[in-house]
Amino acid sequence: MLLYLFIPKPDITQHISYSTAFYDNDEKLLRLNLARDDRYRLWTPIDKIPLDIQEATLLYEDQYFYQHIGINVVALTKAFYTSYIKGSRRVGASTITMQLARLRFGMNTHVILGKLEQIFRALQIERHYSKTEILEAYFNLAPYGSNIEGVGAASLVYFDKPASKLNLPESLLLSLIPQNPTKRNPIKKTAKPILIDTRQRLFTRWLEDHPDDADWASAMQLPISVKSTSDLPFLAPHFMNHLRSEYPHLKSGQYKTSIKLNLQKLLERHATSYIERRDRDGLNNTSAMLLNYKTMEVVAELGSVDFFNSKISGQVNGTQAKRSPGSTLKPFIYGLAIDEGLIHPLSLVKDAAKRFGAYTPENYDQGFLGPITATDSLVLSRNVPAVNLMYELKKTGLYELLVAGGVKDLKPKEFYGLALALGGNEVTMLELVKLYAMLANLGEYKEEVILTPESSTVVSNENTAKADINQYFLSNDDNENHANSEQRSNENRLLSSEAAYLTLQMLKQNTAVDEMDFQKESRQKYPVYWKTGTSFAFRDAWAVGVAGPYVLAVWVGNFTGEGHPSFIGSKAAGPLFFEIIRSLESYGLIKDNISADGLNVTKVDICASTGDLPNVHCPKTKKGLFIPGKSPIKISDVHREIYIDKKTGLRACRFDSATTKKDVYEFWPSDLISLFRQAGIVKRQPPIYLESCSINETGTRGLAPVITSPSSLIRYTVRASKLKDEVLPFTATTDSDSNYLYWFIDNRFVGKVDRDTPFFWHPEVGTFNVKVVDDLGRGSSNKVRVTLIQ
Repeated sequence: MLLYLFIPKPDITQHISYSTAFYDNDEKLLRLNLARDDRYRLWTPIDKIPLDIQEATLLYEDQYFYQHIGINVVALTKAFYTSYIKGSRRVGASTITMQLARLRFGMNTHVILGKLEQIFRALQIERHYSKTEILEAYFNLAPYGSNIEGVGAASLVYFDKPASKLNLPESLLLSLIPQNPTKRNPIKKTAKPILIDTRQRLFTRWLEDHPDDADWASAMQLPISVKSTSDLPFLAPHFMNHLRSEYPHLKSGQYKTSIKLNLQKLLERHATSYIERRDRDGLNNTSAMLLNYKTMEVVAELGSVDFFNSKISGQVNGTQAKRSPGSTLKPFIYGLAIDEGLIHPLSLVKDAAKRFGAYTPENYDQGFLGPITATDSLVLSRNVPAVNLMYELKKTGLYELLVAGGVKDLKPKEFYGLALALGGNEVTMLELVKLYAMLANLGEYKEEVILTPESSTVVSNENTAKADINQYFLSNDDNENHANSEQRSNENRLLSSEAAYLTLQMLKQNTAVDEMDFQKESRQKYPVYWKTGTSFAFRDAWAVGVAGPYVLAVWVGNFTGEGHPSFIGSKAAGPLFFEIIRSLESYGLIKDNISADGLNVTKVDICASTGDLPNVHCPKTKKGLFIPGKSPIKISDVHREIYIDKKTGLRACRFDSATTKKDVYEFWPSDLISLFRQAGIVKRQPPIYLESCSINETGTRGLAPVITSPSSLIRYTVRASKLKDEVLPFTATTDSDSNYLYWFIDNRFVGKVDRDTPFFWHPEVGTFNVKVVDDLGRGSSNKVRVTLIQ
């Protein structure tokens, strides 16, 4: 008795390794990994094991489990007498606890010493564990044929379902296997007749206590149909590799992922079909990702079109690879510009040649469109306006937004310069998707979810899964987004809600693309906020955007980095993007729109031709979105009323009803007039002033010249060896009634030129005040710094 009281507590579960099971968001199995000893052994808590299989197993193996102390003395006595005294057939008398002891300690129970050890271990286990704990341990260690142990693994392998969803015929079948797992392996053809016959006898006994289950009688006679380990799913392989790289120290257990298998298969199906159709165009690989921005769950992830195709390096996960984003980052420049009050969606921006120090950006078509709205500039992906807006940002630049938005491995800001606006950096698809999700979440940046915290309560580990998941979601430094939500909201707001909303409304104007012409007749009736991108040398083609609750990104290219003329965002990635979007819509998944409710956004009248608030002379207005207190409050001054001398047709300085008349002219800046002229658009120019008008009168009307070069923000350098040959161009934009420009250095006159002609100055070393005055007496100035280099 004293020995029984003081025997130590044995470990009956934690000594052994277990498998890890990953499920999709709807609890469909994606992957079941082997335990370290190459066995499928999946820990399943007792409350996830159906009462049917618990009761059936006890009925078949150990009817008096809840009455004995670990051994059945009567059964052992009869077995000993029959096996060893009488010497007839060997009879077993092992209780569930004794079987657990044999499984746990691996003893040879076919000899007397082994049997005695088994009895002692059973008593030891019963001394320290409850019946529920013993039953739980048994169901997780019992052999179920081949290298399958535990009811959790057996249920997944044989029936492709968690143990909690076993029906009565399946429960009774599994309860029979542990008694002789080799002969009763349900995979074997020879075992199936035995199992059907034995299950029928067990069912007859079962009905004695459960007469209401008689309806299962016909099902008990059906042929046994089970799967094998070779049938285990290998789904969403790129996502699974991504998950294991993000959580390399996950304990064994059962985890619920963010993947939705139906959406994963939808992506795979469309990608495969699309690449097959476009193979003749040089398209042989694609990556795609679908994220629900409301929950931030990655619901589908396709790293390549074919995981098993070595010719395209199919096992590479393109969603995690760093690639040039092309023009897909431009929306964030416009969002930042809106936030700084530089533009609103209908503001006029200049698509014209411009030099930024040594950098001269060009458009894809190597041409210029002149003055266009900010919305058209973004939709048409014009490079120069985007670079210019980025140049004008003062508070927060694109680089700072990318850093705050989780883009990793960026080089120093100076490395990229203004080329960052055109995709001079690299991002992963996941990073890009999260930035677009930030827009959809109205400026709030959030981290993605790939392993759901609640998985620990849906399917759990050997009492360690919940702690393990919480470790990742509550204390991992790389997942601070799961900290206090209020603090997260303040720290991770990258744009104001209004700026994000207006940026989306601009993207909504981007016309859908179709692979098939007939699709154009049935345009979607739901908004898609999307953008394309094409990297340098046609290495990467992108399409990324928001539709319904989803952010979708599509990439087409080669993992080798080799370019191809077909890799153009709108032509290579755009058709697949919309093919997926329309498929989602056909299933009723594209619902809801991003609303401006509660936002400080209003619609105001905008002068249609200038993009500013209309003055009384603006001939045509249209409604445009505006952020009160932030959007640029500029009254259009292009349309101006002036006085015309009736006799000469020249411009008068004052009104006299007898000699003058009023007329409205368009006063465009000189650079825009040049662009209009290049586009073949003729603007009526205001006449020159009468000679009687003094410069004191003309100099107070209209707009002063604006110096565009040199810039006060740039430090210019000259080489000592070529000091006499160096020149610095002076240029300025003027009002349309100017004709000449007079240039001064420190109030010293240096030259006169036509308004559209640059003046070239031979620079000197030092800091100088540059001033320009037009022929009507209007002027402006700025500083220029020149340093000497060898």
